[in-house]
Amino acid sequence: MIICALDKPMSIGNNRERRKEAFFAWSSSDRGVTSAFIIIASTLLLAGGDFVLLSSTLMTTAAAFAQEEGNNTTTAGTATTTNYTATTTGTMPSPSSGLELSAQPVWVEHAAITGVTPINETHMSVTYSGNGTLTLPNTTQTINTTNNGSALVSIATESGQGKVTIRTQDGEETATVTFYEIDRHPDTTTGEGKGIVIAVINTNTISGMLAPLNGMILVGINEFQTSTGEGRFTLWEWKS
Repeated sequence: MIICALDKPMSIGNNRERRKEAFFAWSSSDRGVTSAFIIIASTLLLAGGDFVLLSSTLMTTAAAFAQEEGNNTTTAGTATTTNYTATTTGTMPSPSSGLELSAQPVWVEHAAITGVTPINETHMSVTYSGNGTLTLPNTTQTINTTNNGSALVSIATESGQGKVTIRTQDGEETATVTFYEIDRHPDTTTGEGKGIVIAVINTNTISGMLAPLNGMILVGINEFQTSTGEGRFTLWEWKS
């Protein structure tokens, strides 16, 4: 918009004044421009983290224009410009040491698809059931479980999200596993595929056998066979 407003050649000094006039035409003074930028930046900061970088850029731009207006001079049609460099200081987080998982899997499950309901051309709903074992943290104690669940599967992105209800064999305790999975395209010859799974466990008890698992985040893999609809989940605790 500013470039389009300059419809004919001008001297360097007048050109700089014209650009400033075009840029600041909506404000009565340089202080008004700076204030407007700060108001916009503050509003964006209040809107959320996604706008922090943008708001910092606006504030830096406002400060730079204010400095330029206060320090530049124009003599006999020749513009003398002083350049300023904005410096941002802060502490950068240290690099991650890697993904730290528990020494042994917390949850191993064998499951098979029990139903498929198409939703549209790109999504379908899947139900499944199975059995597995839970291993309590810092122990070798295993708990046999039965489970059933459902998931919304995206054919386009080869991903899925859903929930599994896990029950102890006596049926007295339950846990809910909420998961998200991204699959690698299965081998077209063997039908074998693998997926990355992240999940969180929530239990219905604070004192039972499953209580130590409450709130635990799990990371692992799903190895599945497309021809049979069966899969094996192996998940470890994310300890990082």
